[in-house]
Amino acid sequence: MCEAKRCYYFAYGSNLLQTRMHVNVDSATRAGCGKLMNYRLDFFRYSKRWHGCSATIVPHNGYEVWGAIWEIDVQQLSSLDLYVSAIFQFQVSDTLHFSQEGVHQNIYFRFNAPIFLPDGSTKTCYVYQQVAEPSTHYKLTQFPADRQPSYVYKDVIVRGAAEAKLPEVYQELLRGILCNDYKGSVDLQLIE
Repeated sequence: MCEAKRCYYFAYGSNLLQTRMHVNVDSATRAGCGKLMNYRLDFFRYSKRWHGCSATIVPHNGYEVWGAIWEIDVQQLSSLDLYVSAIFQFQVSDTLHFSQEGVHQNIYFRFNAPIFLPDGSTKTCYVYQQVAEPSTHYKLTQFPADRQPSYVYKDVIVRGAAEAKLPEVYQELLRGILCNDYKGSVDLQLIE
């Protein structure tokens, strides 16, 4: 949700990690952590960028998804949908267009949701969810090969969860995600 010139964004995937978040939204500052109620974390659509399935949330009563709350400039909210940036800091004239969250490619959609903070209060945040939902629910530790995130993607999420100081029990859940063995490089500029 936006307050004046700032917005709140709830990240549960790779944007948990500050260095990943700042690739696309340099105005982002941590505003704490919280949980989205009655949703579960899942991995569904294959990402060429990450060499495995990317994170999404799926409505599911009784579940919760923990994540980081970022405060960003309202002008950079669209950067989460479609990002325009210099490829390298030293090549300002060369621009590259890619969609971080894939909104313009109909991969994700954005909506407002109440995020429950550790102190019991709520903060309304923008949240992204994949348009397509998986029809089968697997435990995070039992994904079949075609639903697994890559090791490198999972590692970014796990490191981001630690950095965001998510509850230890949730961090343990993330560490247990069954993933493929891809540990190579990732091209964040790759268009999905």
